[in-house]
Amino acid sequence: MMADKTIIPLGVVLWAAVLAAAQAAPVPRTLRVLTYNINALPSPIKRHKSARLERIAQILRQRRAMGTQPDIVVMQEAFSKGSDALIAQSGYKYAVRGPGRKAGKSRGRAPWAVEGGRSYARRTGVQKFMGSGLVILSDFPLQDPVFTTFGNEACAGLDCLANKAIVMTRVDVPGLSEPVQLVTTHFNSNHSAKAPAVVRLRAHQKQTDILAKFLARTASLKAPLIMAGDFNTSQPPRYQYFRREINALDAAEHCLQNGSDCVLGGTTTPEEILYQTDDKQFYRSGSATLLTPVYIERNFRETVNGRPLSDHAGYEVLYRLDAKGADGGR
Repeated sequence: MMADKTIIPLGVVLWAAVLAAAQAAPVPRTLRVLTYNINALPSPIKRHKSARLERIAQILRQRRAMGTQPDIVVMQEAFSKGSDALIAQSGYKYAVRGPGRKAGKSRGRAPWAVEGGRSYARRTGVQKFMGSGLVILSDFPLQDPVFTTFGNEACAGLDCLANKAIVMTRVDVPGLSEPVQLVTTHFNSNHSAKAPAVVRLRAHQKQTDILAKFLARTASLKAPLIMAGDFNTSQPPRYQYFRREINALDAAEHCLQNGSDCVLGGTTTPEEILYQTDDKQFYRSGSATLLTPVYIERNFRETVNGRPLSDHAGYEVLYRLDAKGADGGR
């Protein structure tokens, strides 16, 4: 979005500069990001979704009424029609959907990803029965969304039935001199994929490679970056390869390190935000904006009619935003 511009007479330049500083939109001190795999698989794979999804939307509305809603929500497995109602009822002004089941790598201005090839069963052209299931909701404007799909070569087992992907958009946060780059994705599952272990691991590593290429071609090192999603990295070999190849910090590692002023919310434990979880957030600061995780919480744990809202908990991070000085520090 282009900001309105005012023509200022030369004779009042100094006065205008002072006035502009006073009237400038205040820089938000924090940015709250929630990633949540809502487990909205299509019927008959998953039943009894409506009440769960309605409750998720209700929680988001209730938090908005209290002023504690996430500024940004990224969702995975938003496949069913019920997820459309959740999006409409959640109260967010801006939304981006990931690619559908027929979208390929030639779309989304991301043609550099690994081309689709053979599945682990050595069948070419595996049919995608579901889209990416990715959704981004935001209180702030979303600009220039782009995506790439993983394709059939970078998937294993049942995961190949969904058109899993990476989506990036730029978030126009009021008062910041640069947009926040936001990435969400859903990597290959582990045991539930029903493929051989070595094939599952290789597919996950290929997806990591695709993400690294996607970031290198699409994301700017000068703008702050947040990656939030279901990375399926709870297995040590997956996490170690991911961290080696992806240029970003683990929000949980920062939060739990000695000397950090980051705190855990509610009943959240260190184990469920660090390595024993597939839901993660990674980040890096920009040239003008320093990102610092100051609060992490696992939430959305309640049940409806005896059923959990999802087979995942929400993973919410509150980032503090600080302007960097000319020397790159605070």
